[in-house]
Amino acid sequence: MADRDLVHRCLRREPGAWEEFVATFREALAGAAGAALKRATGAAREEDVESAVQSALVALLDKDSAALRSWQGRASLATYLRVIATRVTLNSVRTELRRGSLRFRPLDDAGDPEAPPVAEPADTSGVRAAMDQLSVRDRLMLKLFHLDGATYRQIASVLGIPLNAVSPAISRAREKLRVLFPKGR
Repeated sequence: MADRDLVHRCLRREPGAWEEFVATFREALAGAAGAALKRATGAAREEDVESAVQSALVALLDKDSAALRSWQGRASLATYLRVIATRVTLNSVRTELRRGSLRFRPLDDAGDPEAPPVAEPADTSGVRAAMDQLSVRDRLMLKLFHLDGATYRQIASVLGIPLNAVSPAISRAREKLRVLFPKGR
């Protein structure tokens, strides 16, 4: 009930409500933005995460706070905000990809540059190599479903596709992966 009250106070533009909202949910927004950046690009630099958080906050207030007004309480407010932050971040990544200004770092480079490389079993490195050959969308969809345990509804929301398109898209991505990494290799 406290979240609903906070949202209503923000929508009524009560003094201090927005600052309280940002202080309460900034970490959730940053976590979602960072995870989306890391999955999509292999890296989550602090300035990119902060930019994504700011974009998510702007999206919440855009069009007379339409996104904030849309929260119906079916999921927790933190979960709802994570979905928005993820969607905004992925839209930004897509835009940067279209412009050609986004440069990917290999997933192996995402960690501590001073840390020694971690040896992977042959199967894991082969799957990773095959995954790297998939499109960003297919790779993200498979990671969301198989590694993050996201539901079809969450995947549809994150990728901005119809719910009934998720299952066939995951099946196509799996088939592409099977071709790139057949069993027994």
